[in-house]
Amino acid sequence: MLLTAVFCVPLADSARAATSDPTVNPVQTLTDSLLKSMRAGTTMSMTERYKQLQPVIEQVFAMPLVTRLAVGPEWTNFPADQQKALIAAYTRFTVANYAHNFHDFDGQKFEIDDNVLTRGDDKVVRTRVIPAHDVPVSLLYRMHEVDGSWRVIDVISDGVSQLALRRSDFAVAIAAGGAPALIAHLNKSSDALLK
Repeated sequence: MLLTAVFCVPLADSARAATSDPTVNPVQTLTDSLLKSMRAGTTMSMTERYKQLQPVIEQVFAMPLVTRLAVGPEWTNFPADQQKALIAAYTRFTVANYAHNFHDFDGQKFEIDDNVLTRGDDKVVRTRVIPAHDVPVSLLYRMHEVDGSWRVIDVISDGVSQLALRRSDFAVAIAAGGAPALIAHLNKSSDALLK
């Protein structure tokens, strides 16, 4: 399947991380917004949920960089207008996934570890999702500094990199029809998620 849900693990109640590391702030911002969306439940329409989450996703994620990394080496073969359209389509798809997947609250807790790891130029913010009636899930946010701000460039869920999954999925669409095929597929998938 070309595009599975980007982040289908339910997040919820968030514990504030007592740390001075600036990489924690974007993760906290994302978590707070997801909690607001989830707690609203059915009182918030999909359009309202999308509008609430879009600016947060665009602030927290380095979507131009994430898109380029997900496309891989083929990126340099695409003209600037296709690159721009890919960034827009992938951003829309990412927001649509969050709006679709984070719409219900059932007592989950979200913990952020204040011990941030350094990995070369990047940092890793470790979190755990603790469902009310299930096994906790580990989520690692890979952070990269972009224009002076730390942004998310990957989410690793129980050892599986979402960026690596996207790169594999994107390669299939690109092989089938280049950037236009990937843009069309992303937009079609977003439309389905936003129904």
